[in-house]
Amino acid sequence: MNLTGKYIIVTGGAGGIGFATVKMLLESGSIIGLVDKDKKKLNEIKKFIKNDQKDRVFFYEIDIGHFEQVEETVNDFFNKGQSIDALINNAAILRDSPLISIFQGQLKKYPLENWNETLSSNLNGYFYFTREVVEKMVSSRTKGVILNVSSISASGNSGQTGYAAAKAAVNSLTVTWAQELSLFGIRVAGLAPGMTDTDMPRKSMNDDMIKNWTMKTPLRRMASPEEIAQAIVFVLKNDFFCGRTLELDGGLRM
Repeated sequence: MNLTGKYIIVTGGAGGIGFATVKMLLESGSIIGLVDKDKKKLNEIKKFIKNDQKDRVFFYEIDIGHFEQVEETVNDFFNKGQSIDALINNAAILRDSPLISIFQGQLKKYPLENWNETLSSNLNGYFYFTREVVEKMVSSRTKGVILNVSSISASGNSGQTGYAAAKAAVNSLTVTWAQELSLFGIRVAGLAPGMTDTDMPRKSMNDDMIKNWTMKTPLRRMASPEEIAQAIVFVLKNDFFCGRTLELDGGLRM
């Protein structure tokens, strides 16, 4: 796919990987629908968009776990150019907690709110956006791309019941949708980052935990958001990459 002039939605676009991707796509000449629920971050990143690119970015402050908000966003962005050429499902939350733990002699169970919130964002939101965007692609005869950002945690990771389950489901959807949507010329692919230097791991883990994961990685460091964004752009551009989830983890294996 030649990215110049293409209409692309990026969910979680105000986060580390999301905004790094947005910046690269803007440099490639794309028109972006930037979706995020963090109003503060959205306002902050507006300052970093170049003046000659501002007319190619449309901001949507929504919770992707709410279908009505997703539907309205997709309709609005489609109406900008009567086309949506690509969707990058990137938004995610992380609510780490073991299934069962004992703290100060008390048995604690994995909170139901953690499960519901994680699947709402990390799985339902991907389904909602893909369903609505694909309908636009098919109706406008657009041979577009759906890119699902997963995680190497999809293989299973202690303390990440909801997150790992959602990402494993996303990997399955990538294969399923690739098989179904090829009939319409729509390509579906995935990208599974390893430990990446963003707010998500730094807010959910302490310094010792981050150091431990870093030492487990053969390259002895976390990925930069820009390195993950480069891979996202590669998958968008390479028209033969389909139905697979590319792992980019610095050699780390779960």
